[in-house]
Formats: sequence, C-alpha cells, structure tokens
Amino acid sequence: MEMAPAGPLLRLGTSTDTEAIIALSLSTGVFTADELASLRHDLGSVYAHEGGHERLVVCEDVAGPLGFVQYSYAAITHGAWFIYWIAVSKRAQGQGIGVKLVRYAEDEVRRAGGRLLLIETSSKLPYEPTRRFYTGRGYELVARIPDYYSDGDDKCIFSKRL
Repeated sequence: MEMAPAGPLLRLGTSTDTEAIIALSLSTGVFTADELASLRHDLGSVYAHEGGHERLVVCEDVAGPLGFVQYSYAAITHGAWFIYWIAVSKRAQGQGIGVKLVRYAEDEVRRAGGRLLLIETSSKLPYEPTRRFYTGRGYELVARIPDYYSDGDDKCIFSKRL
C-alpha cells in the first residue's frame, strides 16, 4: 500500500536551520539587509537559551523549511509574550503556513500560562499584508510609534488577549 506524503510538519528549530531561515526570509522580499542581520543575531540568542523561554518553531515539508516563528516570554511581566519573528517562504505563502505557526505559538503560550501576546511590525507599505494578517488572526493595533524605525516608518504594535 502506498502512503500519501505527509503535509507540512512543525518542529523545534535548531542552529542548523539558520541559513535556511535566512534564505526563506530573504525570499519574502520584505526584510531589509539590516533586518536579516538582526534576525541572524536573534536566532543565535534563541539557540544559546535552548530550554528557556525563547522558542523557535519551523514548519517544513520534504523540500525544507516553509516558515518559522520565534517567540519569547517578556521578562518582568506576568504572562506577556512577544512574537519577534514570523515569516513564510515565497513558495509557501497563501497555504495556511502562517496561520498554523501563529496558532501553534498561541497554544504554547497559553499552555505556559501566558495571557497576552504582542507582535510589532513596520508601517511601511510592504508590511501591509503582514498587518492585515495580524488583524485577521484577532490581533488589535494597540500602539503606533511615529518614525520609530526611521523617518516615515512607524512601529505598529499588535496585541491579543489569550
């Protein structure tokens, strides 16, 4: 009997995923070189704190990573968490991978006793689909800091009560 190939799977990320994560993030056409450098730095931090409150989850199929989410407990809070990075490769966008990753993070945060999940992003036009994605998942724009990233590029902070 021939078995159908399994769909995308979620697993914890490891340091061996770094280059694939950078490549899939680059494929989105959204992240700047500075953002990709920051992502590389942040991934190193996640691996250095394995087993702590930092999480990296990769969604993959037989061809490799399709997307990832990196999230962490917000220190000195009582149950607040941040999604710091989320990206889906260009080849996998529109297939529900981002939804799967966000749901997974939300479920894990709930299991850890989290009550609030925050996400921040840019106000620039290339991030408009990202902002719509967040509001479509029940996140509310709770703050907008003008000119945060650079002149004309505000920081948009989204929040969801869990």
